[in-house]
Amino acid sequence: MELEGYIAEIARNVNGIIMGELEKGKSSPFVAQLYEASAHLFRGGGKRLRPAILVSSLDLFGGDRERGYLAGAAVEVIHVFTLIHDDIMDRDEVRRGLPTVHVRWGEPLAILAGDLLHALAFSLLGRSLSGLSSQVISSALDLFSSSIMTIAEGQAMDISFEKAENITESDYLDMIRRKTAYLFACSAALGSKIARADESDVSKMWEFGIKIGTAFQIADDILGIFGDERETGKPVFSDIREGKKTILIIKALSESSSSERAVLLRVLGRRDPPKEDLEKAVDIIREKSLPYAQFLAQQYVESAISTLESVDSKSIDSKNVLREIAMLTIRRKK
Repeated sequence: MELEGYIAEIARNVNGIIMGELEKGKSSPFVAQLYEASAHLFRGGGKRLRPAILVSSLDLFGGDRERGYLAGAAVEVIHVFTLIHDDIMDRDEVRRGLPTVHVRWGEPLAILAGDLLHALAFSLLGRSLSGLSSQVISSALDLFSSSIMTIAEGQAMDISFEKAENITESDYLDMIRRKTAYLFACSAALGSKIARADESDVSKMWEFGIKIGTAFQIADDILGIFGDERETGKPVFSDIREGKKTILIIKALSESSSSERAVLLRVLGRRDPPKEDLEKAVDIIREKSLPYAQFLAQQYVESAISTLESVDSKSIDSKNVLREIAMLTIRRKK
């Protein structure tokens, strides 16, 4: 099965659901801006990997595609909700090549847009679960809500790391597991649950999602320093300027000489560091930690694929798609 076309089909259906819901709110001129702000980042594109994982996981066990599209829309709406609020907290000005929501409409409306999307996600999920057994509904809602709570924990950890010293690799992996990997895992497990897979297979799909979500975030951290702004749609070096304790920074600090460490500490967390220092810091990171981060992401992908292979599925095509998505997480350029 051709991955690009498969994901594009899912994206078309998911986008149609989301934009259809947000268009409904423009009937009143007093709230039209709120819905316009809520729709802003969806118009900026995005990979739609989480809906693709959810629908592929559902296909894996022979589930109802229409339920999958609704649930896929729910996870994508939650994802964008977190992006809007993250951009406010990080003071980021560009996302997906567009001005961030708070830059375009101001912080109050951006916060409200996030709140609206949070509620919309539960509405879409509820529709996807309609008519299923009470046990499946209860389990799916618990999975979805607990994942959102865990994402908030991960964001809080990420913020606290900026001013903390001696953050370890273990701390970092725990943080990205919560902040990023949980929604990937939720997508894989939710698709399986809606398709009424055995709980043992749901657990395996959850673990698959955790592993590719972890690899995704490591790759994202690499792109944040070494990616092309024209492709990523985000300014490079923002993680350095914000003092983010990514695996690249953690490893570079631990492997550097005292003079190299001093350079890294001079630029870390400074909004406008001297260009010479920033260039030196990037060179240090490239030498000391980039190969390790790439290796670590590859290990998580290989482990994810191994977990996927142990799942007893009804669709070889869907398993192939999920395998390709896993590899895409570390091959992407944006």
